[in-house]
Amino acid sequence: MRKLLYLVFLSGLIACKDKPEVKKEDVTQRDEPFQLYQMSEMAAFMENMYVDHQRIKGEIMAGKKVDTLHYDLSKLFYARMTDSTDRDAEYESMAKLYVEYEEQLVGDSLQQKETFNKAINMCISCHQKKCTGPIPRIKKLLIR
Repeated sequence: MRKLLYLVFLSGLIACKDKPEVKKEDVTQRDEPFQLYQMSEMAAFMENMYVDHQRIKGEIMAGKKVDTLHYDLSKLFYARMTDSTDRDAEYESMAKLYVEYEEQLVGDSLQQKETFNKAINMCISCHQKKCTGPIPRIKKLLIR
């Protein structure tokens, strides 16, 4: 019993021990203002394309004919990119092929699923070489 009281007393002393105070001088403050991330024109455009491709995927899966795209494909060739060095001959050739797939998508109602997946796979191929971050998200657009 004595040992139990002794243990309770010791644990009380340890629990009530003063904790060191953090001085205001120890906390570092930034003199620089908070910078909100600004998407490049291309990143914003691709975000719009992603949203529209979700719509297109839904229409194809519902058996509807896709006849419009809600974005301007020519922006692929002039929108300002996050990293301007990414716009090279390889990007341009992939973008041209992507545009062909997108035009086939709205023009051919018989092969829409296959053409849609070709377009999405072209996105993935390009992003594997240039900007890998959105690949997992893009893969979710594929129609299985």
